[in-house]
Amino acid sequence: MTVFDVFKQTPYIFLEITKGTVRGDLIKHHTGLSGVFKQRSGVTASNNIQVTDSTATLHVKPVDFIDFTSTNMFVGHGVQVNGVSYQIVGATAGMNFDTDTLEHYTLTLERADYGDYYGEAQE
Repeated sequence: MTVFDVFKQTPYIFLEITKGTVRGDLIKHHTGLSGVFKQRSGVTASNNIQVTDSTATLHVKPVDFIDFTSTNMFVGHGVQVNGVSYQIVGATAGMNFDTDTLEHYTLTLERADYGDYYGEAQE
């Protein structure tokens, strides 16, 4: 049993991001997929300043990312879930230690704003 069998799956769009200097980060390709999204938000205090924390995680299927040979390949790209854009700031591999198989990737997300350009869509 995997995380995808236990939790409700949510549709999302994987955004391949091109880093830009003049126009900012742009969406080069986008692909519609589904995974397990967990929204986390709250308020943290540091040095008498309250900051809204809007980090979230997304569990994605390895079969959807067969060309990714390292978790580092996710960082810098983005996803859009429920109409909100996020940048991928971290990724870890979710292993099943009994079977020694990769079951999912967990992506750590922060809110982001990307340009409107869509290159060749892959849906």
